[in-house]
Amino acid sequence: MKKVLFFVTLLVLTLAPVASVAVAQDTPKALEDGKLTIAWIPKALNNPVFELGRDGCFAAAKELTEMGPYEVECLYLGSVASDMAEQARVMADAVAQGVDAIGVSCNSDAGCVEPINSAIEAGIPVMTWDSDSPESNRFTYLGVSNYLGGRAAGDLLVRTMGTEGKVALLTGVPGAPNLEQRIQGFKDFVSKYPGIEIVTTVAGNDDINLSVQVVEETMQTNPDLDGWFFVGLWPIFAGRGAMPLFEEAALRAEDDLKAIAFDTLPVELEWLQADLLDGLVGQKYWGWGYDTVHMIYDNIVNGKQFASFTDSGMDIVTDANVEAMAAAWANSDFTQPLPPAFPPADGKFTIAWIPKALNNPVFELGREGCFVAAAELTEMGPYEVECLYVGSVASDIAEQARVMADAVAQGVDAIGVSCNEPTGCVEPINSAVAAGIPVMTWDSDAAAEAQRLTYLGVSNYDGGVAAGELLVRAMGEEGKVALLTGVPGAANLEQRIQGFKDYVAQYPGIEIVTTVACNDDINLGVQVVEETMQTNPDLDGWFFVGLWPIFAGRGAMPLFEEAVLNGDMKAVAFDTLPVELEWLKDGLLHGLVGQKYWGWGYDTMHMLYNHVIYGTPYEDFTNSGMDIVTINNVDAMATAWETQDFTQPLPPAFPGE
Repeated sequence: MKKVLFFVTLLVLTLAPVASVAVAQDTPKALEDGKLTIAWIPKALNNPVFELGRDGCFAAAKELTEMGPYEVECLYLGSVASDMAEQARVMADAVAQGVDAIGVSCNSDAGCVEPINSAIEAGIPVMTWDSDSPESNRFTYLGVSNYLGGRAAGDLLVRTMGTEGKVALLTGVPGAPNLEQRIQGFKDFVSKYPGIEIVTTVAGNDDINLSVQVVEETMQTNPDLDGWFFVGLWPIFAGRGAMPLFEEAALRAEDDLKAIAFDTLPVELEWLQADLLDGLVGQKYWGWGYDTVHMIYDNIVNGKQFASFTDSGMDIVTDANVEAMAAAWANSDFTQPLPPAFPPADGKFTIAWIPKALNNPVFELGREGCFVAAAELTEMGPYEVECLYVGSVASDIAEQARVMADAVAQGVDAIGVSCNEPTGCVEPINSAVAAGIPVMTWDSDAAAEAQRLTYLGVSNYDGGVAAGELLVRAMGEEGKVALLTGVPGAANLEQRIQGFKDYVAQYPGIEIVTTVACNDDINLGVQVVEETMQTNPDLDGWFFVGLWPIFAGRGAMPLFEEAVLNGDMKAVAFDTLPVELEWLKDGLLHGLVGQKYWGWGYDTMHMLYNHVIYGTPYEDFTNSGMDIVTINNVDAMATAWETQDFTQPLPPAFPGE
């Protein structure tokens, strides 16, 4: 597990120093003169957020130059106005100047394609930041996830306003993709709260005066409004006094209006300090420059590859850290992490980590991950962090609901739970949230009505696809296959089966002859597997959608074992428990698709810590990833189980690929 995935702040890339400036055989052509020049091109000059990014660009260039061995230069180039034709000219000039790389915030996604591709054809790598050109050949786009920004705004409003109230949204130009993504994220988050009603969404067309007008008109029409989400900061630029109805309601001592806005510009910080705003979701303007230079350097010098989208992270600002953000702007120094948006009052963070039942080896492994994360976060400081492992002995939703209620009564700061039953988990989760305690689910999710923050789990469909690929690798592209499932209709098992079927469908020589069910019963699992072997003696492959019959031990399925050990049949299974690892070592299984049990605890702790303390938002579903185990890495997985240490990445299942 990589805990870096769950921090708000984009970490500075660690760069390996190069031994000498002398031109070596493997020295990139761009560095043959010992200098790396990056043209950093905003939409327009003389914009405060772009000037802040420029300072980040200069700071990164200075750092890298001091680190050596190359001199790094940041060229701040642009046109006065936001004009695509002018920006294209600036980019062409940069190419003519012989810069080594370009980072650009595109005025038009389509208009940027030709200038970017022309630069790349000239041997100059290009990345975009802030504003993308996805159809171009740029190597990555660095920017905020507007959808997650909207979810963060929804969370801020719920934290300040509560779970009931009437809310209005102010947008800019209707249909603008970034604004629509923010709105969708906001709506998706608050949709979990039936007591919140979005009464209207008004548009200011990116015009300050029109935005003021529509906000005030909305206040007249809805005098009982409880909350606003300004998807941009347009009316705030008009200054104090321009929106008297809004300001009066925001400053009213009782039943005051709560308002959340996007961006963290100084004028907004002043409004937050004056209690006219209650929370801000900000883009990392300084990082646009700083991170772009580091990423380009790492791409050219170290050959590092980046995904098509690089999330720059976001800043969540409340009254708890607004002074620090204001100081960063005043000093143009964003090198220090922003303090927590929601520091715990008692200096301690406690999470209740609740499995379906105690005394289960996979949940005990998750517990160890939770304990490790708590120790790491405590050592990192400044808060003491505790993982409470609490649950019932049996897998029972009534008992689990009681455990959750006890955790709420104890005053924990957050809850992570693996639900015994989706519908039965709704009321306990929503009661905890109503008490101000955020909840996320892991391994097993709650029904849609639950107000949980996110669900951390494996993509069962992708797991089925992975199982299909493992079986084809082992068996070949032709043969008869059988599937063993548990309770027919169980959502997670059906998704695994569908993924498997969709994958093997591309091989017409593979026939799925039957799918048998064991109702999650070990003995019935043994019985239906052996009956299938009798009925289909020419079977070539099995996919065990779960590991039920394997728990019965060696010798329980003689027909299955004989066919596998003779080499006539191949088998893959879900999960990577020690008993399955032994079967794989003994040649009874040929591949395993495993859930990250240790990460259920480790990642849940990090995610809840970052959400509660820093306001980090998450998608509705967080993919925990999966482990693929073959004979090539089974010993490493077995060692991880023996030592209870899953901090190291699993070696490749297929080395050399």
